[in-house]
Amino acid sequence: MVEKHNKTFNLKNGKTFASIKQLAVHLKGMSEDVYTHHVNKHKNDFANWSKFSMKNEKLAKSIEGHISKIEMELNVLRELVHNTTKTKITTKKNKTNKKK
Repeated sequence: MVEKHNKTFNLKNGKTFASIKQLAVHLKGMSEDVYTHHVNKHKNDFANWSKFSMKNEKLAKSIEGHISKIEMELNVLRELVHNTTKTKITTKKNKTNKKK
């Protein structure tokens, strides 16, 4: 469940997270029971949290629907790698521009 106007996600087991990186960490050790409570044929809490709380529509789109836990983990990790690579490229460009 996502708290209104907050980026914190509360898992069924009482654990919380507030970033995509933390989602990836929690997914790795998450029981199937907790996962299927949040992702099933009726809802996908992680996709909703990504879209509405984290404002990351790209990730939300890649994890929407009733997908397996391993698919969820892979798509979240892909997003983390993409963001890390994008950040490194931007940082290098900024450093190059400052030298000019």
